[in-house]
Amino acid sequence: MGNKLGVSNPVSAGQVIGSYNASSVSDTDWHTLTSNEFYDATSGTQLADGLQFAFIAMVSSSSTTLSYIKLREASGAGDGKTNTDGVIPVFGRFTVDSQALQSNVTSIAYAKGAAGDSVVIVAGFNK
Repeated sequence: MGNKLGVSNPVSAGQVIGSYNASSVSDTDWHTLTSNEFYDATSGTQLADGLQFAFIAMVSSSSTTLSYIKLREASGAGDGKTNTDGVIPVFGRFTVDSQALQSNVTSIAYAKGAAGDSVVIVAGFNK
């Protein structure tokens, strides 16, 4: 929280940023992503596994079907997609930053609304 001077450390949206293009995935199943699915946008190198997500943005090309994201791994491809399943429905775009990700999120899952939708996930990670 704060230090002995009563000030907070700056909020970080990540030390490295990468993206994951799920557009070629042709199903609506749940898929789990960890940091090693992303590549550093500045160096082009694959990120190490186990990095903490500090920022997540999901963009879907569809404005008629809901895509879904959850801030944990999928239990299986057929996981539920309702409010009581603890998922976030996405119409077009969704973002969340480090203040909401303070629970050490190291894996996320997404499900496309329709198999042909273009979906891109951009994420910042702390090393």
